[in-house]
Amino acid sequence: MMNKLKETLSNYWLTIQSNLFPWLQEEVGELTQKQMLLITVLEVIRIEEYIPSDGLPGRKRSSRIAIARAFIAKAIYDLSTTRMLLDRLECDLALRRICGWEKKTDIPSESTFSRAFAAFSESQLPSLIHESLIKDQYQEEIVGHISRRMRQ
Repeated sequence: MMNKLKETLSNYWLTIQSNLFPWLQEEVGELTQKQMLLITVLEVIRIEEYIPSDGLPGRKRSSRIAIARAFIAKAIYDLSTTRMLLDRLECDLALRRICGWEKKTDIPSESTFSRAFAAFSESQLPSLIHESLIKDQYQEEIVGHISRRMRQ
């Protein structure tokens, strides 16, 4: 069971390292360790598969996928506030492009981020992604667990 997970992660890593990183470095320049970690996490979890498309006419909603990617970046960069995230997105071209915005003016407002983050929380997006990743890896496995109470 653990070997299967290692093999899957190893395959992801080889693909990311040999194909995605070089391509991105050509696009945005040298990548930092945090940026490479963010890219790896985004590639493994594929958050865009969990964000429903609106398909509604009228004013285009800010890209929920880009906001979701920024939500992951906020955790990886250990940014405690949305304002800190927005400041970082404005000055870090590579991070902005990894999340999905080309220009500073494409970045939504703080209130838009707050509404999107609230919607992600309400829809239990992180739990859905976690559950899906576990099911994908262990769908044909029996997972055992032994709990022992330690004596004091």
